[in-house]
Order: sequence, then C-alpha cells, then structure tokens
Amino acid sequence: MELDYRELITKFLAGEITDDELVLLKTWLSQDKDNRRIFDLENELWQESDFHTKLEHFDAHSAWKNISSTLQLKGEDTNYLTILNTKSYKIWIAAASVACLLIFGSMILWITEKPSFKLIANSTTVISTMDSEKSHIVLPDSSEIILNSGSRLEYNGQFNLDSRIVKLKGEAFFNVNTNPEKPFVVQLDQMKIFATGTRFNVFSFENEDRIETTLEEGNINISIIGNESFNLKAGQQVIFSKHSKKIDIHDVNTDTYTSWKENKLRFHDTPMEEALRKIARRYNVTFELTNKDLLNIKYTATFIDESIEEVMQMLKVVSPITYKIDYRTSAKDVKYLPPKIVMGYRKTL
Repeated sequence: MELDYRELITKFLAGEITDDELVLLKTWLSQDKDNRRIFDLENELWQESDFHTKLEHFDAHSAWKNISSTLQLKGEDTNYLTILNTKSYKIWIAAASVACLLIFGSMILWITEKPSFKLIANSTTVISTMDSEKSHIVLPDSSEIILNSGSRLEYNGQFNLDSRIVKLKGEAFFNVNTNPEKPFVVQLDQMKIFATGTRFNVFSFENEDRIETTLEEGNINISIIGNESFNLKAGQQVIFSKHSKKIDIHDVNTDTYTSWKENKLRFHDTPMEEALRKIARRYNVTFELTNKDLLNIKYTATFIDESIEEVMQMLKVVSPITYKIDYRTSAKDVKYLPPKIVMGYRKTL
C-alpha cells in the first residue's frame, strides 16, 4: 500500500497523528530532501490558511523547532523564514510564489509534487521594513539577519541548494552560519560581500553616497566594481564612496555601528546631515532645515529608548539648534503623515 504522505502531513499539522503514523512521517521526511520541501510548503499553507487572525502570533521558526523536536530530526537542511515583530513594529512581506499559492489554495499542491518544486525554486522572497521597523530573519541555512528600518532583503527559492545569495538595500546585521563549501554572498550596489561564517554589518541605502561594511568577527572578502577584491579583518570597516569611487579601510569600535540592533542609536563625530537621516529612519519623521549652517555641526551621542521629543531636546542642549515638531496627523485623519521637525540655528552669545 502506497504511503499517503499528504494525509500524514495533514494529521500532523492538525495534531491528530498517531505514534505509528509519526514514525512513518519521520521516515518519509528523512528519505529525500524533496520530501522535506513538500512538508515545508504544506506547513506554510496550513499556517497561512487563517492568515488574518494568525499573523501577529505565528512564528515559523518556533513552529519548525517544535516540529523538528517532535519528529526528532537531526542534521537535515531546514527551509523556513522567521519574522519576529518587536514592540509595535509591522513587517510587510512580498513573496510572489507564496501569494500565488495562497490564492489558489492547496489545489496546486495536490496536482503533483514536481511542479511545486519548480514554484519554490523560481520564487522570490522579499522582506522589507518601513521607517521605525525592524525584522529578525532566519534563513534556510540557519543564518540570522536583523534588517534595520527602511531596508529590503531579497533571496530566491534555491537559496542554500547550490548557493547562498541575498540582495540588500538599506542596513542589516548578518550572523552567517559556517559553510565553506557555499560562500554566503551579499549583493549591493557596486559591491559584493563573500563570507563563509562570520558576523558583520552592512549599510547601503540608495539615498546615501557611501556603502559601509563593518566586520565584527571572522573574515570577509569584498569585491567592488572596477577594483581588485580584498579581505577585511575583524574590527575593520570599509567605506566605499559611490560618487568618488574612493575606498577607505580603517579600524573601528564595531559596537558604534552595530548597536542599532539593540535599539541603540550611536553618533560619533557624525555630520548633522547623516545624523538626521538616521534619526528620521529610526523615528519615522521628516526634517526641514531653515539654515544651512546646521550642516557644519557634528554630533557625538548615544540614544537608547528615548522618544523623538527627548532626542530633540538632548540635541538642543548640546548644540546651537532650535526645533519645532509638527504633528501633521490626528486620530481622525485617514492618511498618515509622519511628523515634520523644523530645525533652525540658535545664535549663541
């Protein structure tokens, strides 16, 4: 009698599987990686079937850990995506293939397993965060990524099969799982980063002139268009100017550039323009400067959980500025507008 793995998966997800059936399911999963991918797809569809009520509570990473523990699986490739909400953060996900699967329901899955593999392989997962949001992601190879505000991460369904490649716009901290046979590649505008297992921070916003990579531990290889590749050592940072093409490598205190993932905002002799862009992304506000002399000011400060009002007051204490926060949206407004902060230059005696 042919094993009806679909029925076993359904019973497992519904919590109605018997001990004997659990042994059969475990055996089937261990026979072929394709079986595992079918299970992952079924699990995703199952969780998404009540999407509107489960979005705030479903944690795919914890779910898979529970599944793995129950099935006692060890040493097998994983294939899951985790997005953890922090405080009031909302996470918006655009995944073309998953969206199609949700529209057509389980009809696609029941037709045949092979087309399902093609859908997964050709799919693209995109995770993006708006201003004041962060996302914690666990990739299929168990590498972890913390995506900062206003950022976008993209990878396809073949990730960790033949290669490990992601595309980034914005800022992210990478904790790469070690695998020398499959280098982890971060594709940026004019730069590629190659890692086999390490921890590093990448800053690469489209509206910023520089691309900044800070290595916390291990080694990474940097490839920049028009230049020979080079290695970066722990405690070093490379800054590439997209306009001048200048490359600058120097030793840094890495905590200054990675502490944002602990909700700390650090400035060390930071130009006003750069500081305001970081504050704007962190607090979802906009700035308007009434005096260009403000651009000559530099800041050294650390903010942890302060409100935007507290941040501006602290900046006023340590620098010659004036400010007014215009809250442009009320509870009755249909369209949300971020607060606008008008900054002026305060003359000192």
